[in-house]
Amino acid sequence: MDSIVKNLIYERKILSIGETIINTSLISVNYDFENYYLETTNRRYSLKINKKSGDQCSVINRMYNDIKFNPLTSREIYYSDPEILLMEYFQAESPDMRFINQHIFGENIAKFHTKRESYYGYGYDTYIGSLLQENKMSQSWKKFYLNQRFDCLLSKMKETLSINSELNDKILIVRDYIDRNLCEPSNSTLIHGDIWTGNILVDNDRNIKIIDPALFYADNEYELAYIYLNGTFSRGFYDSYNHINPISNDFWPFKIYAYQIIPLMQYTLLEGPIYLKEIKKILDFLIKREKLKY
Repeated sequence: MDSIVKNLIYERKILSIGETIINTSLISVNYDFENYYLETTNRRYSLKINKKSGDQCSVINRMYNDIKFNPLTSREIYYSDPEILLMEYFQAESPDMRFINQHIFGENIAKFHTKRESYYGYGYDTYIGSLLQENKMSQSWKKFYLNQRFDCLLSKMKETLSINSELNDKILIVRDYIDRNLCEPSNSTLIHGDIWTGNILVDNDRNIKIIDPALFYADNEYELAYIYLNGTFSRGFYDSYNHINPISNDFWPFKIYAYQIIPLMQYTLLEGPIYLKEIKKILDFLIKREKLKY
């Protein structure tokens, strides 16, 4: 494997004159990618190798270019083609969230949520894991959420999984409930799209980097619900975020449940039907609380 990695780099003539590889090691395998640590005589790199054909490397490259405005997400890309992505290396020492000041992180995410647009979606489709996110631009967040997230993912789930009639009825009645109650947010905000502990790197000096973006313009509170779903941070994060970017009154009683359904659908498609149980918990909670008939 070491020779294969070296050949991929040398045959592309990416490195500077006189720069040679002295160490490579496999860090992880995630969906379609193998992730390597690569050290040369000049510097250290992160290398992603795409094991399937497609445009994911190109999309990742474009996304990092779009978020280089913020030090929390900026990452230099040295080389990209359909098969590999050679990036700046960040020395992560501890995945323990206790090393992160949640109040400061809440403020930083609130500051990241300052890039606005006049539409929801994005200029191109992006990925979360190996799952394509369709991002056709829409002037309505509700239509984008329901059509390009909820309906699109439900259709894919029905194609690949066995969804019984009872679960299908519950999904549809909750969709109708969301349609009747989801209001348009005041702003369309660029979100990272995949903030969880595995994508947050911390070095010895407590510097933080968030990796593996899944960008699109959304209701910023979709990102907050995503973070809550994964148990990434406690209430202190939300209090600090709220101080800079006020959280709406319907986030805690409504949006936090409605928005969690989407990533759970994505996880179901990426990881398997075990996540259907988590979707059903939210559906049952909302149906019981709101006395919905199905």
